[in-house]
Amino acid sequence: MKKNKSLLIVIISSSVLLIISPFIPGTIMYYTSLWEYKVDEFDTFRDDFQLIANLAYREYNKGQNMNSYLVVNENDDGTINLEYEDVNTEEFVEVKMSQKEQESLEKIVAKAFHQGDMAYLSLIRVYKNQVEFEIENGQYSLIYRKDDHKPIFINTEYTKGTFKTKKISDHWYHARLVED
Repeated sequence: MKKNKSLLIVIISSSVLLIISPFIPGTIMYYTSLWEYKVDEFDTFRDDFQLIANLAYREYNKGQNMNSYLVVNENDDGTINLEYEDVNTEEFVEVKMSQKEQESLEKIVAKAFHQGDMAYLSLIRVYKNQVEFEIENGQYSLIYRKDDHKPIFINTEYTKGTFKTKKISDHWYHARLVED
């Protein structure tokens, strides 16, 4: 009786495994590619990201930023700066940064993001309760939430429901655009 029961369990388990096995590689590939752009070693750069998120809020609260985003620019000399479009002149204005903020921004740009496939940091979007560090291809953002609620939009307030999030730690999320 025990032998028949064991044989039945083996047959059922094998059958289930044969049925689901074609889906396992696709599921693994989907999950892996879903987060292919995410910031690696977030904890290493957490303080740098927080410093730049605070800088973004500081600029946002001045009320001079026309589009609620800061453009990340790499200068010819290799330095990195942030610019925003002024509400009054519609010209781009460079953000004044402390030495520590400058160093943090340069570290984030050089080491925290992948550089290939347009996966480098290009924009920092700022909203009332959310700062997004967005890569050039728009497929991924690292999000800081002031209120620690899960983000309900990414990149613009019109992308509700077309993205997946993954909580990293309090207030911080990976966010990836997905197909509908």
